[in-house]
Amino acid sequence: MTTSTTRDSLLHSIRILLADAEKLPDNIFDDQVARQSLQRQIDGLKHVTTTPFEGVADLCFQPHQSAAVKIALEGKWFEVLAAGSPKTAQEIASATGAEPELIARIMMVLTATHVVDERGPQTYGATPMTEILLDPGWANGLRHFFDHCGPSMINLPNYLQRTGYRVPQDVNTGPFADAWGGRNTWALYEDEPERGNVFNSCMTRWKQGTKFWTDIYPAKRQLCEKIEKSNDSVLLVDIGGGRGHVLEEFVKDPAHRTGRLIVQDLPAALGDANSLSKQGIERMVYNFFTSQPVKAAAMRKGYSKLLIDELVLPDINVPPKGAFLDLSMMALETGSERTSKQWHDLLASVGLRIEKIWSTDVGLDSVIEAELSS
Repeated sequence: MTTSTTRDSLLHSIRILLADAEKLPDNIFDDQVARQSLQRQIDGLKHVTTTPFEGVADLCFQPHQSAAVKIALEGKWFEVLAAGSPKTAQEIASATGAEPELIARIMMVLTATHVVDERGPQTYGATPMTEILLDPGWANGLRHFFDHCGPSMINLPNYLQRTGYRVPQDVNTGPFADAWGGRNTWALYEDEPERGNVFNSCMTRWKQGTKFWTDIYPAKRQLCEKIEKSNDSVLLVDIGGGRGHVLEEFVKDPAHRTGRLIVQDLPAALGDANSLSKQGIERMVYNFFTSQPVKAAAMRKGYSKLLIDELVLPDINVPPKGAFLDLSMMALETGSERTSKQWHDLLASVGLRIEKIWSTDVGLDSVIEAELSS
């Protein structure tokens, strides 16, 4: 390909991008689907303007940013930056006890990757990302992926080599257990409850910034208006629902309060019973590998629905989020993210039929609506 052709192709892509950008609302964050489409185009432009040598270098340096963010987070440097005006390395050092030279060197990584704003020589300001990392849920998200997922992910290449490059199938012998002395994730959290607390805190924020499931799925029409009317009618059971944050968001709409709402999970994961009860949510200890204790929640043909709030991967051009989460599932739980066909096959294997996959964007956040097939 000649230089002229490469330039012309690049200019053509930029013109398409600009035309699509013109269609965005004034606040670009009001249209998640269009914004994410634009992000993919921008990523494509970066790819075609990056040499293979630069691309490989970027791969080599990927762990550095997470390490730098973790250092600043645990050193409480972000707290200092968020407390007002820009701060110098010396001022951060005075507030935290860290050495100024170390702060300046770590900040080089954080400013280069736009986590922190550089305001002058060794002078730094907070960014929206800095401030989000002060939220306990998001801070624990970083801790979860760095401290818990990290050892398993680092172990994954050697694990797959030792096992003949086969897809891991057993959570008790998979990459995570192999990295953590034979303990799977749930055994680790049981042995070390603080790690479980970090994970649960992370999960309360994981969907923030994306569409809530009722923004995708018409719960009022499909569930609330079709529930059988009785004092004991169960509207929704959130299985593996952690602290109950999904149901807490759900009940904010009075139209959704048409039946019993139950959150189920292991004891260490569940939220406070009193707090949930005040919102009309029942808290129930449950291991989803055992029989369902809520008999009213048993699947009935033509009435009951199984809703799965998950990713549905496209057959081609899987976005980075989907690809990375799939690899995370392999490394942590010997699980996977799935395509539409894989979801259909999986649910059909246990006697369920997918009625519809509700989505906001191709291959990303979706709600799978399934019923008994016979």
